[in-house]
Amino acid sequence: MNYVFILNPAAGKNKTALSMIPHIQKACGKAGLKYQIHISESGEDITAYVKMLCADSTKKYRFYAFGGDGTLNQVVNGCAGMKNAEVGVFPLGTGNDFIRNFNVDKKDFFDLEKQLFSKSVKTDTIVYNGKHCINICNMGFDANTAVDMPKFKKIPVIGNSMAYNLSIAYNVCKKLGRPMEIWADDRLLFRGNTLMCAVSNGIACGGGFMVTPRATTNDGLIDVNVTLPPSRVKLPLFIKNFSNGTQYEDPAMKKYIRYAQCKKVTVKGVKPFALVNDGEAEYLTEVTFEISPGSINFIVPKGRD
Repeated sequence: MNYVFILNPAAGKNKTALSMIPHIQKACGKAGLKYQIHISESGEDITAYVKMLCADSTKKYRFYAFGGDGTLNQVVNGCAGMKNAEVGVFPLGTGNDFIRNFNVDKKDFFDLEKQLFSKSVKTDTIVYNGKHCINICNMGFDANTAVDMPKFKKIPVIGNSMAYNLSIAYNVCKKLGRPMEIWADDRLLFRGNTLMCAVSNGIACGGGFMVTPRATTNDGLIDVNVTLPPSRVKLPLFIKNFSNGTQYEDPAMKKYIRYAQCKKVTVKGVKPFALVNDGEAEYLTEVTFEISPGSINFIVPKGRD
């Protein structure tokens, strides 16, 4: 087994990813493991590097992404579907939402020994336009919030949570909703003014907002949640429910939610809309998502047997 540590130098404060190098060297040296450290230059660099290694099917690799959901996504896009690869993450990013899908304390993801010797579990990904998403693809309000968040992170003394909340407030001041058409397994789920649409393998995005709380990462299904725009006075109700993951149980939310589990989702917009894939943004007018069952072996840190 070859252990590969992918470090995103931009992740975390005070160069947190780079500060892990001595710990990696010590842990791997003590365990007598064959390892290498790759300091990324860009997202494309990470994906290309992982693909290059995985091309040799005679070797097995464990990749550890030191960064946020975006860094994890870039590693995933380099090895999805490869039988000789496993993927783990040290969550150093802004949201770190993918790890919320597992009943594991966040501190365990920072435990090198647990990461090195834990087993992996089969995990689905969502595929669109040749790209993989391991957690959630967002469109609409939550995508726009993620796109605008970096504007507020640049402000001194503004932390990640405050930056996200400020971005929410900023987008609340804009027009809520835009015309969209969403199909689930070739069945029209909704056509009309849409506040947001989440196409999900995982449960949370935006640093803990439970947009699809019923999602499971290994059930071979996409969870799609379409939310209709409310009046602004109703927004506190929305924030409360999406923070707690109770939007499907609250009767007051029923008329605003369209939800389905399926294997394929198509989203169409009248104008280009922002699509945020595990934190990475692009603009499209139409996109089709499909589930790719068990395409990633994800390392869940639970210690040795």
